[in-house]
Amino acid sequence: MTSIKNELIGTWTLLSYIEVPINGADSIFPMGKNPKGILIYGADDYMSVQISAGNRAHYSTSDRFFAPEEEVIAGMNSYVAYCGKFEIDNYSAIVTYDISNSLYPNWEGQRLTRKAVFDGDVLCLKSVEPVLSNKLMVNSYLTWQRVEKVEMASARDRFMDLKQKVANQTY
Repeated sequence: MTSIKNELIGTWTLLSYIEVPINGADSIFPMGKNPKGILIYGADDYMSVQISAGNRAHYSTSDRFFAPEEEVIAGMNSYVAYCGKFEIDNYSAIVTYDISNSLYPNWEGQRLTRKAVFDGDVLCLKSVEPVLSNKLMVNSYLTWQRVEKVEMASARDRFMDLKQKVANQTY
């Protein structure tokens, strides 16, 4: 049996981010319908995630420390980032993050838990408990596509081509 950690290790790109209010209201796309994101799980039990709205506006200044307040607020509200250690309960498929750094400072020192479900090279992460988001209690659903397998297959194909050329001495 393969452990969940072995399945998680690697780099993932975001396909969708949806929040479902527990009050029955319509689903919300907090980063729009075309979000961008990357999620990295390391073999050393550290993780990092970056998620942004797909249509983020650039600041009106090139000095990131002196952008107008309304632009900074819009930038903060269109980005999620945190990192830290992670642990996995293989029995329940629960991934727990011990947050060490976060764009949202209130998460630092906190634990976030997600239920992991795999479908081939697609990973679905669901919040285990509802979270407060934009004044609503919601369950979040994030869907990720594995990055490495495509890149590793491409590298393997290049290696096999080179190996064949060496064998045929056609390089």
